Amino acid sequence: MARNDGIDRTVARNQDLETPADVAKVQEHNEREKDSYSNQDIVPERTALNVHFKSPTDDYVKMFEQMEQDGVISTRGLKPDAVKYGELIFDVNSAYFYNHGGYEFAKQFYADAYKAAVEIVGGEQYILSAVMHADERNRAMSEALGEDVYHYHLHVVYIPVV
Repeated sequence: MARNDGIDRTVARNQDLETPADVAKVQEHNEREKDSYSNQDIVPERTALNVHFKSPTDDYVKMFEQMEQDGVISTRGLKPDAVKYGELIFDVNSAYFYNHGGYEFAKQFYADAYKAAVEIVGGEQYILSAVMHADERNRAMSEALGEDVYHYHLHVVYIPVV
């Protein structure tokens, strides 16, 4: 809606999570572990609509440690400053989902995006969590249309193949 040019846009962003604090912050946001958020557009009553394509079995750091103990990954030979966590964020403008069926359409779209993420990171075993957020309101579009419109997007936290 921001550009209002009728063109739908997709973004896939890859970011390194370089410090334990970065990992903890991402986990708190993605898994909705906080009691309140600075983002006023998060609607807690809709958090139950968030969809996990892969749920974490523990906190992200403990999962990494368990994977290392189980021999799924190895940190042998890694430099001390090596990045051990990454996050892919798949995002499409809100109007696209609004015009194509909303929540149900977004779930299918991001189920397919999750399959792509599995390929991108080298296998599902390297994914710690994959969650589609359905609880963030698009304020500008909601105000323009006079009804609540939600911003659907997918967070995939993974371990680079090590």
